[in-house]
Amino acid sequence: MKMVKTKIGLKTRDIFYKDSKKIDMKVLEIISNDKNFGFRKENLDKIKQELKGKDLSMHTQTNMVFTYREKTLQEMEMSILKTEIFACKYLGCKELIVHLKQDKLTTQEIKFFSEVLKISKKNKIEIIYEVNENFNGKNFLYNLEKFPQLKVNMDLCHLAMAVKNKTLNMDLDEFLRKIKKRIIYIHASGYNGKEGHLGLNKSEFDWKNVLNKLDLNKIKKIIIELHKLDDFRETKKQIEKYLKSLNERSKQEK
Repeated sequence: MKMVKTKIGLKTRDIFYKDSKKIDMKVLEIISNDKNFGFRKENLDKIKQELKGKDLSMHTQTNMVFTYREKTLQEMEMSILKTEIFACKYLGCKELIVHLKQDKLTTQEIKFFSEVLKISKKNKIEIIYEVNENFNGKNFLYNLEKFPQLKVNMDLCHLAMAVKNKTLNMDLDEFLRKIKKRIIYIHASGYNGKEGHLGLNKSEFDWKNVLNKLDLNKIKKIIIELHKLDDFRETKKQIEKYLKSLNERSKQEK
């Protein structure tokens, strides 16, 4: 087993967040509907200066793309994604995290999204497909198969919801086995059966069991998606402890 070099980061809805000096994360996931954004040069330049030297990714402001059936609204979503790709390029974000609708994509929707993927590839931005809350595993796999190069963001909270609420529609181990080669990114937060995006220490879901079944050497980033500073610190500690135990085991095996 190789030494795991996965980076730990923070997802923020406010680039100039009040606890930035207390947390000072080098890896950040920003979201394009951040109040500081605006897609204007002066805003982007300010953000660029503030986040200089950080390892950045971006989360789209679109919500489960193609949920709307109207062609005009779908074209609007595609335009937003294209704009976000260029914003990523300008700011130096390496990845763009995207949700697709819960159902299977139609032929036309596959064509639309393929065009967006071509633009992202040309601009060297990697689009990553995130699992939704209460997603259907079979539909997710169906959509994923339509895009051979598309990688996955496994949101631990969303996965826990799908298992608990029985929307996954397949065995968890089977799902992870079929998808593990495509997972390169993780959103980390807990689910207690009623409330989501809690600290991992408050989760009733066995997140370590999920990570044990993945290839952590393929995981570029684990992004902590929480709102409270204390929850963030505790979750960061839990993840660091887990990764450290993996690397200690790796050393012993050598």
